[in-house]
Amino acid sequence: MTLSFTGQRVLVLGAGGGLGSALCAALTEAGAEVVAADAPAAQASDRHLEADLSQRGAAAAVVERAWQTYGPLDVLAHVAGLYPAQPALATTEELFDTVLAVNARSALAATTKLAELCAAAGRAATVVFTSSGAAHRPRPGTVAYSASKAALEAITRGLALELAESNVRVNAVAPGFVDVGSTLNPMPREYVDAVGAAVPMGRVGKAADIVPNLMWLSHPSSSWVTGQVLVVDGGASLGSPSTPSWIAR
Repeated sequence: MTLSFTGQRVLVLGAGGGLGSALCAALTEAGAEVVAADAPAAQASDRHLEADLSQRGAAAAVVERAWQTYGPLDVLAHVAGLYPAQPALATTEELFDTVLAVNARSALAATTKLAELCAAAGRAATVVFTSSGAAHRPRPGTVAYSASKAALEAITRGLALELAESNVRVNAVAPGFVDVGSTLNPMPREYVDAVGAAVPMGRVGKAADIVPNLMWLSHPSSSWVTGQVLVVDGGASLGSPSTPSWIAR
């Protein structure tokens, strides 16, 4: 299914990352007017805003700035995220607070600001977040990250429930492990390969596996869907085919 976003203005938070830049490119190709926000300014659109989502007030401020500068927003896509690999005993309160601020608090703040602006203007809007399979199945070293994504999924459901009467939909996509070649959160190649080998479909994800699902939940074709978390993980949440078994293979 080819989705058209012609006439739609989309703010992408986290536009400079591997997933964010791929989403911006796909939305632009589909006809959307993309406003890209990241820290530092993203290069995925001719409309750039800087936002340090770890800071209080930054998420709401960038939504309002985008609205006032470029016009009313139809879609908010929150694909920003920090993935610090730290053992639980090395996870400081400062690190925990920063991860929760970027991955969860900023999503709540951005959405509530958007809802306020939409209510004042009598407009509808759609919001899509990026969660993770780690919300339900953590790996060693992901205590803070997993907690932030579990919080994000609760935020998704709570906002969807409260904002439905304002005609603001809120959903999320929960990818499995996606290899985007991140320089911010680099992964050893051997680790990526080992994770892919344990996935039922035999590989880790790519941005191209996730972007179409983010776009569908942002599009009017999903207009009767809200408060949902769409799992896109190659079957990883089912378990691993390499799990020990007494059945002969």
